[in-house]
Amino acid sequence: MANNEDEALRRMTKLVNSIFARADSGPFREPVDWRELGLYDYPKVIKKMMDLGTVKRKLERHQYKTAKECAQDIRLIWNNCKTYNADGSDFYLLAEGFLKRFEDRYKKIQAECDTGDNEGKQKALFCDKEQISNLDAKAKFASNLFRLSGMELGHVMHLIDIRCPQALEQPDPTAESPVDKFATESEVEINVDAIDSRTFTELERYVKEKMNARSNGTSDDLAEDHGHGSAKKKQKR
Repeated sequence: MANNEDEALRRMTKLVNSIFARADSGPFREPVDWRELGLYDYPKVIKKMMDLGTVKRKLERHQYKTAKECAQDIRLIWNNCKTYNADGSDFYLLAEGFLKRFEDRYKKIQAECDTGDNEGKQKALFCDKEQISNLDAKAKFASNLFRLSGMELGHVMHLIDIRCPQALEQPDPTAESPVDKFATESEVEINVDAIDSRTFTELERYVKEKMNARSNGTSDDLAEDHGHGSAKKKQKR
């Protein structure tokens, strides 16, 4: 992994050198001489100054631990320029162009090397997996609602009505009722996505217990009629 990190920094050095060699990078090669230019408000507006020459020297002296640290300094050069100069001005547009080109090339380095951004990628991957897991849990919960007895379903709806009544919806009277839904005059729809996390966790545990009891043949409500107080269960994505 260390070699991969070194390769990322080597490629960052090559990238910075190529930017430095461009004729239009002149304004960014050295620190802004705000005294010479009479820009006395510059230190007040720009809290951390940065330039290509400084980045180049830090790379040569191995002062960056990761390519990510180097990228942050490079972005600072362009963002400082955009912050100080008026939107649409020549310097603003020049910095914007450099920033876009840099990001395009940095993405390639990120894709092929360890730039130090992996922690963020892993976090995003974990969030994606967690979101998929939550969707699966809700789908399973919605499916199991159809297997509850009237009394069990009544308990679920009572708790939802107390905790998050917005999750109980009246169905569209003009819509056809699917064959796999309960159809009664008093039916309501349960919007699973509208149930808050605390209530969902409690209801999910309750429903799982009832399903396990079904599997073990120990439920007291196996023969109960589902026609009383029945509901349509609907999961909205």
